[in-house]
Amino acid sequence: MKSTLNSTSESATAAIFLSAVLFCFAPVCSGEESSNKRTGEDIYKQFCSSCHVAGGNTAKPSKPIAGSKVLKSIATFQEYLENPPGHMPYYKTVVNDKSMVRKLYEYCKKLKQTQGA
Repeated sequence: MKSTLNSTSESATAAIFLSAVLFCFAPVCSGEESSNKRTGEDIYKQFCSSCHVAGGNTAKPSKPIAGSKVLKSIATFQEYLENPPGHMPYYKTVVNDKSMVRKLYEYCKKLKQTQGA
């Protein structure tokens, strides 16, 4: 009886350990990256660059990101992302992560629209 109890106890301990390891490494295994390790440029490339190439705007070329009044403050930028106009997608992942918003805002503030973009 004693060997069965030890075996059961060891199995339970191993299961708890494995669960803890999987919990800690779930973001790594799923391909998610911590927002702390991502730069504003990384976030921009993932969520914005397909429509906002080089700080421009492919949907409305007359309203580029570079130099936009939406960038006058981080609060204005946050509000814009929370209530995107027209067909601009709502990115819950970004909006709900203040660190991502801050990094994206800082990156967008540095954008300079290139000629013809």
